[in-house]
Amino acid sequence: MTLGSVPVPERRDLLTIAGLGAASVLIVLPYLLAGPGFFMDDWRNLARLDTVGWMRAAEASRFASRPGAWAVETVLYTTLRDHATAWVLALAALNTAAAAALYLVLRRFTLANVALVTALVWILLPNHTSLRTFPNVAPMVVGLTLLLIGILLMDSRRLVWGAVAVALGGFCLEVMLLPGLVALGALHLWRGRGTRREAWIGAAIIVVAGLLMMIHPTYDASSVIRGTPAQILPGHFGAGLTTVPAAAGALALTAAIGVVAALVLAMRGRGEAGSAPWLVLTGLAVMALGLAPFVLKWPAAYRGQADRNFVVSSVGSAMVWTGIGWLVWQRTRVVASVLGAGFAALLLSTNVTYQADWSAVALQTPAMLRAVQCRYGEPPAELGVGPTVPGRGGVRALHWFFLQDATRVVLGRPLEFDLTESDHEWRDRPEELQVTWDELLAEDCAS
Repeated sequence: MTLGSVPVPERRDLLTIAGLGAASVLIVLPYLLAGPGFFMDDWRNLARLDTVGWMRAAEASRFASRPGAWAVETVLYTTLRDHATAWVLALAALNTAAAAALYLVLRRFTLANVALVTALVWILLPNHTSLRTFPNVAPMVVGLTLLLIGILLMDSRRLVWGAVAVALGGFCLEVMLLPGLVALGALHLWRGRGTRREAWIGAAIIVVAGLLMMIHPTYDASSVIRGTPAQILPGHFGAGLTTVPAAAGALALTAAIGVVAALVLAMRGRGEAGSAPWLVLTGLAVMALGLAPFVLKWPAAYRGQADRNFVVSSVGSAMVWTGIGWLVWQRTRVVASVLGAGFAALLLSTNVTYQADWSAVALQTPAMLRAVQCRYGEPPAELGVGPTVPGRGGVRALHWFFLQDATRVVLGRPLEFDLTESDHEWRDRPEELQVTWDELLAEDCAS
């Protein structure tokens, strides 16, 4: 159904979107039950509500580097404040919007059931858990949703308005711009969407948005942390989807066979738009476009906070896995059903494990800070809490840079002491000024 040339969801689509919303909430139940919390940059934004004022949660530098992210953070932190459960539900709502947009886009190219399964697989995949648990990455989910809405508008012959949506998504996270630009070109040249003039205007909008982002980059060249591209394949097709080594190997082998099969079928002329081979190969292209902007800042890991780098590429991997499942379904439905059920069970189990990591780390920081206050009252500035900040599964809740912000949020006042980053730094002080995280967490100072 369309209003003019703008797509309007039908009643069936609304029911489907409601189902995706239910799935987005159910998938984070383990995190909600174990206890959600805050991490790293969250502490700074929450503290600014008290130190700077209402509607000032996001820093001014954020407005210059990522104005869309600044707007999202300003609204959400001001509205939700330090209510961790509300944050998880808000992130679930944002993930629902992204999954719904993905479904509506794919439904225009392939079968509705295949589009729905792809959206559900994306919700199930644990390789972007941070998008469901880390409040500070909410702008990334908004950016992904705007990218998908932009593609939907472009395929509805609204190239300029689609480009505007992509540009707004890029203002949330610049990674959205390259996939949006390629989508615009492909839809115009391949699907005949829009006029040449509209295509050039749309392309100019996206390019200008990218140039504006380059004026005030989030990371300068000296601060780039180089990871490794070796994290990418495991993060999408192996160890990033399960903690069981044998299962990770089986997944990697299955993915390799499925991709080769899709390539062979495509070369034999059976890769028409909307088919299973097309879904696999297009998914790989989406992965490549979503990861290309990280060429100078590869992911440092495929688990924990680093998986936010997979915000776009995880969509591509969902397409690949769905396409592989569809290839098997076309051969034998019984085997496909059994394998699909096993795959879903494996992903659900991994989600529980990953979310347990996030919860355990989230609960450590408030417990440690309250224990410092209980034991020392006003701790000496030379006190060292260490030896290092504990983490789990690639998740870290605190950095010394955000220490005073965290104490202000948790205790209502800033405390000054050292949060050491190495054993040497921790031991380079008198013993009476050394205290470990384990000691503090054992004090059980709940009040």
